[in-house]
Amino acid sequence: MGESTGAPTQPGSLTFGRKVDFAESAWKHLTAHLPLSLAVRELMRLRALFEMGAIQKPILDVGCGDGLFWENLIQNIREGEKVSLKGLMGIDIDTHELGLASLRLQSRGVEVLQRDISLTSPLEGQADLSEQFKTVIANCSLEHVPKLEPALRNILGYLSPNGQFVLFVPAPNWTENLHIRQNFHRLSPRLGGLVGGCFDGFFQHRHLYPATVWKFLLEGMGFKVQTILGLGNQSANRLFERHLPTAFLTFIHKMIFKSYPGLLRSRPTPKSKLVGEFLQSITDGSIVQSDLGQSAVIEYFIICQK
Repeated sequence: MGESTGAPTQPGSLTFGRKVDFAESAWKHLTAHLPLSLAVRELMRLRALFEMGAIQKPILDVGCGDGLFWENLIQNIREGEKVSLKGLMGIDIDTHELGLASLRLQSRGVEVLQRDISLTSPLEGQADLSEQFKTVIANCSLEHVPKLEPALRNILGYLSPNGQFVLFVPAPNWTENLHIRQNFHRLSPRLGGLVGGCFDGFFQHRHLYPATVWKFLLEGMGFKVQTILGLGNQSANRLFERHLPTAFLTFIHKMIFKSYPGLLRSRPTPKSKLVGEFLQSITDGSIVQSDLGQSAVIEYFIICQK
């Protein structure tokens, strides 16, 4: 798992197409494996990717984690269950998560590799990935890396000429949508800021910038920013917050035991009014916002070109 013979070389693209029951089936699959709060965010990102229509192979996933995102995605794209992910490589620093990703995706042709995207040079014995990928995806991973500039420089180097870089990052004011922060803010802005800082500290958010700053950083590193969209709405944000206490318990359990506990997962059905509203916004695409100034926007979806 720590060594590679080189980047996958699979021509073509991964083409998306929503099934009629996309939102509900994806919801059931994600909530069967993840804390509900995290499932809400993952489903938003999945829907955003579908806006692209297709992504070109070979693909590099920076911070691929346990591979659940891709497992869910391939169950909901036009080619159906038999689609191959050959041409996809996932990298991460967590060997346990990579082991899970390998179990989930190896039969689909995915290669996983332990690598720190922020290192200034490759680890000894690892393959040179320079200009090997037509698409690089960072699914809410770059906000966690200690050194952002080397990470972006490496990603630029991994992309082939005219390659595409797709990233999801949290909006800097995402905690302002939380009722708990709003209530403390009414008592004192300092207390509200303290609560928001505690959430960002728990999730280890190191880089929280407005969209304009992300555009400046990316273009300063040599990318051409093509699109920045916002993700989030009231139903998604309420669902996320309502189930945060359970999510915190499951996060702590995973830190200790390396897996989410099934008994601590709550799974409201699509018949729930709030869940129904959220899933409808996934189906009709209104979860993806072109107006980045909307107060409900809690993440950015950014598409760049080399």
